[in-house]
Amino acid sequence: MIPDDLCIRPTTPDDVEALVQLTAATGMFKPLELDTLQEIFADYFGDIPTSDQHSRTLVTEGSVRGFVYFAPAPMTDRTWYLYWIVVAADAHGRGYGRALLRHAEDEIRRRGGRVLFIETSGLPHYERTRRFYRQQGYDQEAILRDFYASGDDMIVFRKVL
Repeated sequence: MIPDDLCIRPTTPDDVEALVQLTAATGMFKPLELDTLQEIFADYFGDIPTSDQHSRTLVTEGSVRGFVYFAPAPMTDRTWYLYWIVVAADAHGRGYGRALLRHAEDEIRRRGGRVLFIETSGLPHYERTRRFYRQQGYDQEAILRDFYASGDDMIVFRKVL
């Protein structure tokens, strides 16, 4: 059950350390991916605008519990990507991921978005993630074999908004 005090708000620079830590604590991401996340946030809050990228943080009971990061795909007609969606490992199954995804979808629709794509790994420990996307109405659109590494396929999901 989602708590009454759940808040999804724009990510602030003060959130970054907690977001990177909770992402690492999920055990789902490689060190390179965590380094990339830190670089993304450095750019996001840097001196150069990040061209319509969006990060939202989920807070409940006074604690940062997750985030979502999304942006329009360059050189497309209203196509968007969801780059990151992370919920604290001890908060899985409480509806926070669903709330973050719905928030992103609503924001993308508000901005005239037409379709949302999500990429994830084909490794077995990502099955729960893939099931989550299917439960939220996403169709598996493609498999790019050995994309991330030998034996680690990219699975692409799609939802018309």
